[in-house]
Amino acid sequence: MPSTTVTREVYYSQEQMYSLVADVESYPAFVPSWQAVRVRNRKEDSYITDQVVRLGPVRHTFSTRTRLVAPSVIEVTSSDPPFRSFRLNWSFETAEDGGCRITLVSEFELRIRAFQIIGSLLSSDSIHRMISAFETRARALYGPPGAESHA
Repeated sequence: MPSTTVTREVYYSQEQMYSLVADVESYPAFVPSWQAVRVRNRKEDSYITDQVVRLGPVRHTFSTRTRLVAPSVIEVTSSDPPFRSFRLNWSFETAEDGGCRITLVSEFELRIRAFQIIGSLLSSDSIHRMISAFETRARALYGPPGAESHA
């Protein structure tokens, strides 16, 4: 099963970054390729999400289950086609400078090779772009990085 791990330190707090990633309904506004999201069956520590992604002419809908452990872990899983298995594991730790160390582990296996374009959403380059999108979103919501952004 292909696996990618990306770790990045950002100058926003653990709580701020956790909140941004947990707010899946806002993804279409700033995460590349995400077109629509609908959360259903929301509980305090989990939710099920229907997501629509688009890569060029290919549009795909799939469901995920998300487990929340505030403010440190968000785990997203799916076995909806085209995935045989799919897991995104976000972890958020307070960095020494008061910012946040984000680690994102992506693991997936596709059912059919023809769906490889969907797998490109989870490539190392795409994962880096996704984390950059969250950092850009943090800047838009919380202001420029600095001591005041760790509040």
